[in-house]
Amino acid sequence: ARARRTRHSRARRERRARMFEAVLEEHAAKQARLKEDADASRRAAVAAVSGLTESLIDTVNGGVADVFEEQKQIDVEARALRAKSQKFAQVTGEWVRIVQGFDEQLRGIGDFEAWIKKIEFDLNHLGGVLEDVAKRGTEGEEEEESS
Repeated sequence: ARARRTRHSRARRERRARMFEAVLEEHAAKQARLKEDADASRRAAVAAVSGLTESLIDTVNGGVADVFEEQKQIDVEARALRAKSQKFAQVTGEWVRIVQGFDEQLRGIGDFEAWIKKIEFDLNHLGGVLEDVAKRGTEGEEEEESS
């Protein structure tokens, strides 16, 4: 009876050991599936994050590229404006010189007119003096002839 119990006990232990091994194998298989699922999820998450990162970088780079192009355009327009301003300053300077020259010539004309009026006055005065001298000279000759 004891041997029977021992056999029976041994058979139970072997059955339990096989059940335990089966449960252990099932658990290992389940863990492997869970690990595969986790790895697949991790790969999918990494791919999604990579895609998102690339998309964000493209968006940022696109904005940076737009800003860079606009900055280049602003620089071109600033150089053009600077050149136009310098040309405007040159033209303005020439106009100032022309107007100043014209003003000086007008003053010269005014001075010339005053000079001509003075000479005319002097000539008229000299003419009057010469006429007086001529009258006196003819009066003096008449007196000498009469005497």
